[in-house]
Amino acid sequence: MKLSRTGWNNVIIFAIIGFIILINATNNKLFNKNEQTVVEQTTIFAQHDTILTLYFYPNVTIERMGKTWRATPDILNEQALEQMMRSWKNTEGSSVQKPPRLDEKMALIVKVSLAAQNQPQTMQLYVTDTELLIFNKTTQLWLSFPLAIFSQLVPNEIFSA
Repeated sequence: MKLSRTGWNNVIIFAIIGFIILINATNNKLFNKNEQTVVEQTTIFAQHDTILTLYFYPNVTIERMGKTWRATPDILNEQALEQMMRSWKNTEGSSVQKPPRLDEKMALIVKVSLAAQNQPQTMQLYVTDTELLIFNKTTQLWLSFPLAIFSQLVPNEIFSA
């Protein structure tokens, strides 16, 4: 079978199209849409939200000072503050529809002031054996994070103040 260069190109193109159709057809049969579980990944705050102040009840405040951060009392260095605030802004968690029953007395209360919002948002952080749960009282949204994220969001120095 002797084909010209353009003839072979057409054969290759049709073979690739056929392969793509085959993959798409078998994918729908192998993975039924009803069986797939979709876990919605979301961050604590929306991408456009700007954090102005974090207040850890009862005695630590972290404020935005231009593009840097300041802790009162001065318990964290600038690099640790920057990393902590980056974690608050960018860490992704899973939405939780029905959280386990938790004791509100065991929650770490964090109030967050955002730019363009008059009232601060109140967060309740719960540490369980396997995960970190955050309840945003303002939006009534529960988020679940791996347990290791807790030390990034709340460094140990916060508790020593």
